[in-house]
Amino acid sequence: MRLATAAAAAALVWRACAGVDALAQAHQPPKVEPDDYVWQHDTNPYSGDPDAIVQGRRLYRSTCYICHLGAGGRGPNLRKSSLRGKDFVRIVLNGKKGTQMPAWKGKMSEDETWKVLAFIEAPSDSQ
Repeated sequence: MRLATAAAAAALVWRACAGVDALAQAHQPPKVEPDDYVWQHDTNPYSGDPDAIVQGRRLYRSTCYICHLGAGGRGPNLRKSSLRGKDFVRIVLNGKKGTQMPAWKGKMSEDETWKVLAFIEAPSDSQ
């Protein structure tokens, strides 16, 4: 009987300690993954470049259009998205967890991704 009581007490103490660890971990700031990608550009070098916009349009049509369509489909409307610059390129290259957005790294280069962004950001009359 004493052994059973001691075992039950030990189990309660273990559970309590495990709960404290879980609570302590719940109050930790989220881990931020380091961005170890070596960027070729800090800003879009193709912004406003007519030739790059044409190339970006072609790339968008062959890779992005199936999900994003012209104004959003299964994926969001990229023209209305607040996602710009490196944030846009990072998601295109690495994909986005918890969504259907695949990673295009190895299939599209950083330069090609910047050109897609140049197309998306271009006024519709320049396309």
